[in-house]
Amino acid sequence: MKNFYTLNMRKFWLIVAVVFFVSFSRAFAGEATVDDILKSISNENNACQIQKGYASWYGLSDSLMQTANGSTYNSDEIFAASKTLPFGSKVLVKNLYNGKELFVKIVDRGPYIRGRILDLSRGAAKELGMIKVGVVPIKIYTLGCEYALNKLKDMNFYSNSDLASTASNATGQN
Repeated sequence: MKNFYTLNMRKFWLIVAVVFFVSFSRAFAGEATVDDILKSISNENNACQIQKGYASWYGLSDSLMQTANGSTYNSDEIFAASKTLPFGSKVLVKNLYNGKELFVKIVDRGPYIRGRILDLSRGAAKELGMIKVGVVPIKIYTLGCEYALNKLKDMNFYSNSDLASTASNATGQN
């Protein structure tokens, strides 16, 4: 009798595993749409925030430096410093001088110069075309903004789990 019970429990758990696998296989097989993926990575704590101001860049020396969140500083990576945005936030930065855009992750604190809202790594500044200029007018969109989510969708970043981890529903405006 005991073997009969053990055999039935194994069958039960096998059936549960098969049902679980089948129910989630659509998403893993790529049948989920981009909108489905963006909805699934939503985070209600990341409402749309838009900021306008100036950005500068830093990164002349990167030997043994650490960012404010404790990660090792590499000036060629894409990241930024903000006085107000939480560590780990991903934002879309638009260079209003030349129209270039880039997603960056907030890993440091600063800038501490009046009127500047973001300090970018040398790698981010290079991508935004602002190395020679040094300081440019920018517009920042958090991932809660419809404009940023549409850029995320256009650039196929929705498959990047690190970036997607803080994406939010499109509730704002540009």
